[in-house]
Amino acid sequence: MFTLLWGEYNKSKLLRFLFKPLTILLILFIPIMSTQLSWGINYSSLIITGLFLSMFGDIFLMFSEKYFVPGLIAFLMAHLVYTSAFISVDGIHYSWICFIFLIGGILIFRMLNKNLGKLQMPVAIYISAIAIMAWQSWELYLLTESYGFELAAVGTIFFLISDLALSVNKFLKPMKFAQFIILPTYFIAQWLIAISTLF
Repeated sequence: MFTLLWGEYNKSKLLRFLFKPLTILLILFIPIMSTQLSWGINYSSLIITGLFLSMFGDIFLMFSEKYFVPGLIAFLMAHLVYTSAFISVDGIHYSWICFIFLIGGILIFRMLNKNLGKLQMPVAIYISAIAIMAWQSWELYLLTESYGFELAAVGTIFFLISDLALSVNKFLKPMKFAQFIILPTYFIAQWLIAISTLF
């Protein structure tokens, strides 16, 4: 990750194209190499699928602006798969925490809305998906009080921070060192979600 950040600082396409997919690939090996991994549709296999989709999303977003929507779709699918992973443990749960992510999602969309143009609907769907993912991860942690699910829940918050920084940088006001917020929080999020499969 540090090599990738160095590449971003120096605007090196070679380092970006090499180390961004490589970093997520290394994170992907955490659940793959886990002794708890088993075949079939289960928590670990769904997390692995989400990581694969995220890697494709990374690859799309590294290229020109015309690949932004395919990248958005890949990450949307990753969030839906992560949500499926959290639900697969003990179903869908509802509590007061739902309102935190509902209100947060609405506020973020309203902040971005005037600058979205034709991307208004895709971004609205994406925000809904990531909010639901974070909500269900926290519901699962509060229900089970499992250390592994706690890590995943914290990971979803880092995901929200990363995507918020990316959205502000893209749609509101470009930030000079945006990638130094976006990339570390993104990879920490993926790492925490990946290692949740070990517990």
